[in-house]
Amino acid sequence: MTGWSEVISAAKLLIDDVRWQRELETSAARFFRAKSDFVRMALPRINRPPGLLHYIQSGMEEPEYGSYSWESTQESTESATAIATGMYNYGLCTAALRSADGLYETPYTDFTYDAVSGVVVFPIQPSAGLQYEIDFYNDGEFPDLSEAQMRLFAKAVAVVWDERFERNWLNMQPKIHDSSFSTVNEANYQEKASLRLQRSVQAFEDELRKYEQDCAYRSRFSPLGGAGLF
Repeated sequence: MTGWSEVISAAKLLIDDVRWQRELETSAARFFRAKSDFVRMALPRINRPPGLLHYIQSGMEEPEYGSYSWESTQESTESATAIATGMYNYGLCTAALRSADGLYETPYTDFTYDAVSGVVVFPIQPSAGLQYEIDFYNDGEFPDLSEAQMRLFAKAVAVVWDERFERNWLNMQPKIHDSSFSTVNEANYQEKASLRLQRSVQAFEDELRKYEQDCAYRSRFSPLGGAGLF
């Protein structure tokens, strides 16, 4: 079986966006949860040759995830705290400490999670009022994907990611300019974003067309006939 996290990791290499790396380092469970939405949206694009999409979806299992928030108390500055999260049997549990102003988070690893009981144990805290976000993730599954199929999937996810910026409302709005502040040239920025999307779509379509042709060739000339079409 091929995990959703494997598809996301392959797409991450193509997208090469520093924000993906930061999100992964901050909370891996939350990262895979968020990026699984892009996998879902990319899936319908892998629709050739006929039957490929059905093959992938026939063995598909959705990922599972959950989250829990906890704030340290005066009691937690005196002894360790066991939190009954109600989140059972998750393979991945990560936590992040939110800054006092709520603007950023840092990864936090000094805790334990028992998957059977769902209990998370935090050690003695330095102060009360510290806010933690705890995320849980179980990977989803696809049937075994070949190297070519994985590459197709990763490029489809990259297309969906690029479309996110092309359709972003804020990016399309005129910006205020004055003598003390100047934004980037909006026309050039939007043109470059459109060209990036076009290149991404074209690269994916080229890859999909080649894969379809390879499948057709194997189906016609392989000694096994149509066996192993995908």
